[in-house]
Amino acid sequence: MKAPLDVVTRFVKAWNAGDASAIGELFADDADFVNVVGLWWTSRRAIRRALKRGFNEWFKGSEFTVEKLSQRLVGEDGAVVLARWRIDGQTDPAGAPAPARRGVATVVLQRLEDGTWLCVAWHNTDIAAAADTNLIIDGVVTPTSYLDHAGDGS
Repeated sequence: MKAPLDVVTRFVKAWNAGDASAIGELFADDADFVNVVGLWWTSRRAIRRALKRGFNEWFKGSEFTVEKLSQRLVGEDGAVVLARWRIDGQTDPAGAPAPARRGVATVVLQRLEDGTWLCVAWHNTDIAAAADTNLIIDGVVTPTSYLDHAGDGS
């Protein structure tokens, strides 16, 4: 992977093949991965194990696409990539098809001595349509908009 964006491209290819091992190879041994609900895995092995379970169950046959990418180099050996993504084909706990989801990944990469790039941190968040924030309502995280309550909208 000679460029930071190559890591995301390979992630997408491996996801769509259901290949947790190939995704694991994109990460440093001590990488961090935070999923959309805040579960935090702290090693390549844990990331691989979590994704393998997902590919065997709720993400089996799913398709991951990237809709928008941006890259910012941080010094000579660091980069941050933002990727707006979409997942189609996820299933619910009963195995029924779930609607497509969209989200954003923040990916932190480090260039190694041989010039290749590895992911050291990956954080996902779902995009909650028509929401500005989340509130806890009756113990449930609920996407909420303050814009509807802004008075005259100015």
